[in-house]
Amino acid sequence: MKAFSAPENHDAAGQQKAWGCFTTNLVFPGLGSLVGGRKSGYAQLVFCFAGMALTLVCGVRFVFWSVAHWSEFHNPDADPVTVLHDLWDHARWPLLGMVMFAIAWLWSLLTSRLLVNEAKKKSAGG
Repeated sequence: MKAFSAPENHDAAGQQKAWGCFTTNLVFPGLGSLVGGRKSGYAQLVFCFAGMALTLVCGVRFVFWSVAHWSEFHNPDADPVTVLHDLWDHARWPLLGMVMFAIAWLWSLLTSRLLVNEAKKKSAGG
């Protein structure tokens, strides 16, 4: 009787670990890369944390600013170019944070895909 349900061979364990890293990177970019043994996970984590922090801090400031200037956005006599310029001045930092997080996420998915492909090659025998 088996005490636990571990894979019979190490190749299947490698594939399970690779898919686990893939899933972890979907949720928390960079962490799965580090578990998979990739040093690029550190940079992915930095981009992930920096993007989340920038989005959170500047996003909250943007929400408060937009609520305070709500009437300017809906004023039919306001100059649309000035309104858009003001909006861009306050929205660019939260957007940069979102882009940084997206870069970390996509980069970690590429790293995860490489880990899965390497595990499949090892299990195939080559």
